[in-house]
Amino acid sequence: AVSQGPVRDQALVALMLDVGLRVGEVAALRVQDYAPAVQPGELAALRVRGKGDQACRVWLVPETAELVESWLAERPAVGDAALFITRRKRGFTVRGIQDRVKHYAQRAGLAPDQVSCHCLRHTFARRMAETRMPLPSLSHWLGHRQLTTTQLYIDGANPDVRADYQTAMQRLSEAECRDSRAVPEAESLTSSPSQAEPPPRADSAVAPPLTAQDIAGKVSDLPAWLRAPIVDFVLAKQVRWPPYHRRNRARQWVGELRRAWTWLLQERQVTGLADLSRRDLSAYLAHCHERELASGTLNHFLTTFWSFLHFLEDQGEPIAPGLYRVPRPQESDWQPRPLSEAEYARLEQAVLTMTADDTPEAAALDRSWFFILSDGGLRISEMLTLTIGDWDPQAQTLRIRHAKGNRERRVPVTPRTAQAIEAHLAGRSGEPHAPLLIRRERAVHADYVRHRLHAFAAQADVAGVTPHRLRHTYATRLLNGGRIRVTSLQKLMGHQRIDTTMIYAAIYDETLQSDYEAAMARLQARFETDPDWDLWGPTIEAAFQTEAETAEDPKLSVVTD
Repeated sequence: AVSQGPVRDQALVALMLDVGLRVGEVAALRVQDYAPAVQPGELAALRVRGKGDQACRVWLVPETAELVESWLAERPAVGDAALFITRRKRGFTVRGIQDRVKHYAQRAGLAPDQVSCHCLRHTFARRMAETRMPLPSLSHWLGHRQLTTTQLYIDGANPDVRADYQTAMQRLSEAECRDSRAVPEAESLTSSPSQAEPPPRADSAVAPPLTAQDIAGKVSDLPAWLRAPIVDFVLAKQVRWPPYHRRNRARQWVGELRRAWTWLLQERQVTGLADLSRRDLSAYLAHCHERELASGTLNHFLTTFWSFLHFLEDQGEPIAPGLYRVPRPQESDWQPRPLSEAEYARLEQAVLTMTADDTPEAAALDRSWFFILSDGGLRISEMLTLTIGDWDPQAQTLRIRHAKGNRERRVPVTPRTAQAIEAHLAGRSGEPHAPLLIRRERAVHADYVRHRLHAFAAQADVAGVTPHRLRHTYATRLLNGGRIRVTSLQKLMGHQRIDTTMIYAAIYDETLQSDYEAAMARLQARFETDPDWDLWGPTIEAAFQTEAETAEDPKLSVVTD
């Protein structure tokens, strides 16, 4: 879209995308800041005023320099010395440049939140990192005072992480020795244009939040004195949650409140909010313990229930203080539950076998989400919020924008995952902000993924399979079978702390033994290397000669008992 605009705009965008300038730095440029190349082979340069009025010099590749010089050739002579001027013969403001970028983003069919001036700067940093520009040089170029700032810019673009991932997946593939049926031909999954699903609505990537009517319908069996507060409570909480989590989180909270209050009304004969006591809540927790619910599940319920009670207190309702003193269940040390290699192999084969009998559209969908989870290690919430714009078919990477802690990352995928995604996208409009995975013209729902995964697991005779167990399995397989570096695995998983990565990935005894033996072999090799004969040869020969002379001379022989 930019290439079809005036040369002024092309040069303006190129300085952010190909040089990495801040929008404020572009707006502050003056005509005299540009220094053209003097001799063949030299690069043109710009004097840039960075943050804190720190001046620095950046160089322009010939293509960018040509755009700047073309603009200078047609730039009208005005009193303003700004490098880029508007039609009103005034220098561009930061807001004006942002509006131009937004204009071209809309012309390209991109969502407003997908492109910004700072996004262009981040893209430049990622591209430089992917071409292995040294981090200190890149940090200096970007005008960062700390390397950690640059690392945040390029997080997920580390080429070593991608190389480690590809090597690890190749090792797993070689170890499994899959038969030819494991990776079907692309044609068998590709939808024909006549059968392609119509494009989804532009706003269907994010499920709408629950309405008051939706919430009231889910608690319709509760008395009126409970229904209205629950509806008001959930509506008030929803607006504070990220849009892509609102609906699922609201359903979870409503379900927890409905189950708890239904039991309290029936088993404890609670007739009003003032009647609810600490003993009642403790009795419900004991009931949940008898049902063998996990401690984490009970702690989440307590968080929800106490939040609801605080909301009621703010509305003037009488709440017993003792309700907040119910002790939380103590959670045991959490351990990952990855599938064994045999279990995973059966599960994967079940997916391939069962989808082979489906329509091409259904097969492409099921294989897409399964391989994204199993070969990409995504959280299910991350996968369900992916858009078509997050998929890069050239680099074969997925851009994760809605991760925990808002830590964006890029995840490489295997060829079979890319093949399934491309088959699923065949015949669709390609709107960047449309959901990546759709079913019946709507974004795929978590319930569908779990239902299909349970069906595949039942066919494979593997119990307790969940989307998150696939994430654990992904980490464990890469660490053990793929022998990936744990720092690279940390980047792929999107963990802030490496300790979290080590919790997710179970290390097999065989891996520990193999690593120990390899380390000891390397250690011993350091002390068992052959000596350099050129350096030590004369000394060794002299030592042996002295020993021989001592043995032959009886005066020098050693007397022993």
